[in-house]
Amino acid sequence: MAKEIKENKREIKAKTNKISKNKNFVDEQTLQDLNLINISKQKKPFEIKDEGIAIKVLDNATLKKYRLANDKPRKKDEYAKLQNSNDNIVEVDNIKKTYLSGNVATEVLKGITFSIKKGEIVVLYGKSGSGKSTLLNIISALDRPTSGNVIVNNINLPYLSDAKQTLFRRENISFIFQNYNLLQNLNSYDNVETGSYLQRDKNKRLNIKKLFEDFDLSECMYKYPSQMSGGQQQRVSILRAIAKNSEILVADEPTGALDEKTGIIVLKNLQQINLKYGTTIIIVSHDPDVAQIADKVIYLELGLIKEVKLQERKWLIDRESQF
Repeated sequence: MAKEIKENKREIKAKTNKISKNKNFVDEQTLQDLNLINISKQKKPFEIKDEGIAIKVLDNATLKKYRLANDKPRKKDEYAKLQNSNDNIVEVDNIKKTYLSGNVATEVLKGITFSIKKGEIVVLYGKSGSGKSTLLNIISALDRPTSGNVIVNNINLPYLSDAKQTLFRRENISFIFQNYNLLQNLNSYDNVETGSYLQRDKNKRLNIKKLFEDFDLSECMYKYPSQMSGGQQQRVSILRAIAKNSEILVADEPTGALDEKTGIIVLKNLQQINLKYGTTIIIVSHDPDVAQIADKVIYLELGLIKEVKLQERKWLIDRESQF
């Protein structure tokens, strides 16, 4: 028995040496033989294969670095005070995002660069798992990139503390969620008014009753969410975002849970917002009909930009009648 143990130790040591010489790759069988490896002895990230899929495993030093980047504000350096160039309101420069589960790293964004001009409608387009919602969350200061710069309205977001991120969202971003997020104990008017209260500049607050009139929702003004259809609730959630009157409005699959007719109404509402208030609108979608209303479509695939398409938007509203 002692002889077998000694031989097993010798075999494991040989395989460990093989790993250190084999750069960043470890196959699945070797990993099993080493009983998940002593990660504390690893000096750099390496990969294993699980059913043919490469999985990145971080050494402890790299893991600490990634966690710090994901969870904490970046230390001030020469990039901290970068501002937007020209008439851009969003500039994303080589951002990467890696999610962690123990020492296992999943890279969701793999080096994304693009810009958005003030007043544009932009669609982040891609299949599930392409990274589009993660990208939207980073632009909206709901999440931090692992690396890269994200400059929105002249602020480089990775350098903000959690408290300043919250303040940034309050002052700069309006959100439209797929699941509405209306307060069930408030009627439509009061729900929309909560959005208005988030606008600290009273001069920028909008007339809520007029908003309901402009978007043909007067009959829903005093109804509770339980008394409205899904489409009506979504449109009220859009009014709540408008009432805040932020410079940027972000929408995550705003038509995903709606029928075709109601979805078109929502898209018309978004074009009205853009036309009347000059709001920059960023939409996440995998619907080609949604992509048609944009000035720019950013196609994402497996965490990379596949194509950036500039186009003439398809108007769903009569532009002349809006003024």
